This record gives sequence, C-alpha cells and structure tokens, in this order.
Amino acid sequence: MKRFLALCFILPGLGAPLGYGHAASAAGPHGGRASQGATQNGPGQTVVDGSGQAAASPFGRATLKSLVAHFGGTATFRQLSTHTNADKKQVLCGQISLDPTARPADDSFMPFGAQEDGDEPVVFQAHALPASIDPGQANQWINHGADLEALEELGCVPEGSYRQYSDKLNDLLQHHRRSIAR
Repeated sequence: MKRFLALCFILPGLGAPLGYGHAASAAGPHGGRASQGATQNGPGQTVVDGSGQAAASPFGRATLKSLVAHFGGTATFRQLSTHTNADKKQVLCGQISLDPTARPADDSFMPFGAQEDGDEPVVFQAHALPASIDPGQANQWINHGADLEALEELGCVPEGSYRQYSDKLNDLLQHHRRSIAR
C-alpha cells in the first residue's frame, strides 16, 4: 500500500500517466474504507473521504485554514492523518485540491504536510518534468523538489520519493549535456 501511495504522489510529477486514486481514494488514511460523503471542516474547507477527524485538533484546524488562506479560496482535502515526530511534535499530512468542483479529479490533489510549531505547511505541486531541461532552468526544478524532500522528512510521503524525483531530474540533465556534447 505504501508503494502504491508513493507512486500516486510521484508519477504525476514525473509526467507519467496514471489512473490516479482508484484504490487510494477508496481507502481511508489508515487503510480502512473511507466514507464517501463530503464534510465541511471550516469555511472553504471540504474533506471528501471522512478523514477530517485527523484535523480536529487546534493545530489541524489552523493548518487547513492556513492552506485555504494561502491559496485564496476554497480547498478540498482528503487522506488526512496525523502522527508525532521524534521531537514529540504533531505532524498533519494529507492531500489538497484547488479544483472548485464538488468532486475534484484525483490527479488534482497535491500532498501537503505541516509540523506543529513549525513553518508554514509544505505543498508539493506536482509539475510534469519536461522531456528535456535547459540547464538555466535546473535550479527551478531542484527547488521545486525541495518541497518533496521536506514532505519526506515530515513523514508525509514514502521514503525514497525525493530520491526518485532527483534521479529522474539528474537523468534529464545528463541527457541534455550528452546531446550538447555531440
């Protein structure tokens, strides 16, 4: 299950087509069957899979509110879960969609995570990597991957997610260098 979720998070960012979420959206944050009804968690906040209880703490509610304010509008959440890190701080993980429809498409959801008493929530906005990358754009793509690395450190995406993204990015840059050298 962890590997499947890893692929759900990673493959859209790598540009791979994916029948995203058929099994993942049917499972709750702890592997059980999730409720299919949408619930309002607060102004502009809808949780579509019944996992809203994970964000019931003041920290969880503040995190969701912060995400809605950051993106300026309404947001749909799913697969919300909490755990405690090594510093005994609460971590909230989940997925957010900015799609305004009542039932957002599975591929519109982006992983996010936040740590209690930490910085702002981190959202990995999956962008398909192009077929080739100009070296001038390399830093932009590396910085984009830093969000994925932060989510991995928070325990919100499977271990190795950033490595997979980084390896794919390095392959594209190496391919560009080889094609220029010819």
